Parts: sequence; structure tokens; C-alpha cells
Amino acid sequence: MTTIILAGAGRMGGALLRGWMAALGEGLRIYAVDPHASETLDDIAAAAPGQPQFCHAATAADLPENLIADAIVAACKPQLTHAALQSLSGCAGPDTLVVSVAAGVPLSTLQSVFAAPSPAVRAMPNIGATLGCSATAAAASPDCTVPHRALVERLFRAVGSFSWLAREEDLHTVTALFGSGPAYVFAMCEAMIAAAQAQGLAPDTARALAIATVAGAGRLLQETPEPARLRETVTSPNGTTAAGLQALGDSGLADAVSAAISAAGARSRELS
Repeated sequence: MTTIILAGAGRMGGALLRGWMAALGEGLRIYAVDPHASETLDDIAAAAPGQPQFCHAATAADLPENLIADAIVAACKPQLTHAALQSLSGCAGPDTLVVSVAAGVPLSTLQSVFAAPSPAVRAMPNIGATLGCSATAAAASPDCTVPHRALVERLFRAVGSFSWLAREEDLHTVTALFGSGPAYVFAMCEAMIAAAQAQGLAPDTARALAIATVAGAGRLLQETPEPARLRETVTSPNGTTAAGLQALGDSGLADAVSAAISAAGARSRELS
């Protein structure tokens, strides 16, 4: 039996837990520790009866005595991660893997939380995990074993696809692009709605059409993952789309996106 402790069951932690409960079968025991999410955790457990063994605790003190986890997954805010892991030190054995999904918390910090250095993994899923369509990227400390890596892959493939990074440094760019990226798309959708309303479209109509546009574009990218080709396909020479793209270019869209990713990456480095 593989034992997982999940520290934090908010938006991301809850998404991970839902994925594990829905996609992973027998042989897994999960304990979720979160003082504020008892109703949410009850709902998650009720939605997947007969799947992994599951229970939750308000604090680490409520966990069973002498419990040693195979992995402790911290899904807390970055500033709370160290304290959350420290509270679970009694559940860490010499081979316990520490996993964090918090932006900016380095492997060196994760490895130093407990009395003895721990194998550690930094992972970056995004909000798509709530729908099982995240694409997690992760970096591992050198002492992570093949079984450790296999467990990480199993956990994160339950909420989407997964890939390893060769360098921990690359997680700053992954955070800026993939972790923060959905917010850029949502902001673009907001701007489209506002612009359509300014041109006289009814608010409900503007919202429905903008959302359908973004959702449909995402589906097309899944089917044909070549953005340039798709852009060319929907752009007739001298047509309306060409005029709109020209305006976006004149407005500095590429520079704005570059600045957003650079700023988010810089902030990730500051948090490290």
C-alpha cells in the first residue's frame, strides 16, 4: 500500500485529489490535511466511492500515530509550504519523497525541511488540473530514485500529461508560461468582451461569443498543435481577420506577452 499525505486541499490541492480519487485505483492510501476544507474533502470522497482509501484530518496532530508516508505533497501557498511540511515531520521516514506544487520554493528548501535530507520534486501543474487537462512539468533532486519518479508520474498523470525537466531553473519559465498562462488567456477574453460591448453588442451576447471563441480555439489547438498554421488557416488575405491581426501587431501584442512572461518568471525567481 502506497501512502500519500496531501498538505492543503484548496483549488490546486483539491484538483489533484479529485484526479487521484477518480483515476487511481487500489493500492493507494491518501490522507489530506487541511483545517478549512472538510466539506470539500467530504464531497470529493463521496464522488469516488471504492477508489483509493481516503481520510482527512484538520491538522497533522489528527493523523494516525506512527504514520510514515511514501510521499508528502505540499499544495499550499508558497509562504506556507515550509511550515506545512515541518508540521508533518513526524510522518517522514528516510525514504519519504517531498513534492511541492508551490511556485518559487526551491528543491534545496524542500530537501532541508526534515532532520535528514529528503528526496524532493518541484512540480508545476496549472488550473487545467481541475478538468484533468493539466500538463505538469517537474524537476527532481539527484537522489530521487526510479520508484520515486514513477510515483510522481502516476500522481500527476491522473490530472493530465506529465514531463520531466532537466534543469530546476526551467521551472521559472514553466511557471510564467504554463502556471500563469491561463490568466493571460482569461484577461484576453475579458478584453474581447469589453471591446464587443463597446461596439454595441449586448453584454450577454458578447460574453457568450467571446467564451465560445476562446474555448473553440483551445480545442482546435489540441487537435492541431501548430498555432501558426491555424492562424494562417483562418486568415484570408486582406480580410477582416488580417485587419484585426494587423491591429494587434501594431498594438504590441507580442511585446506585451513577452513582458508578461518575463515579469512572471522574474517574480518566480524572487520568491525562490
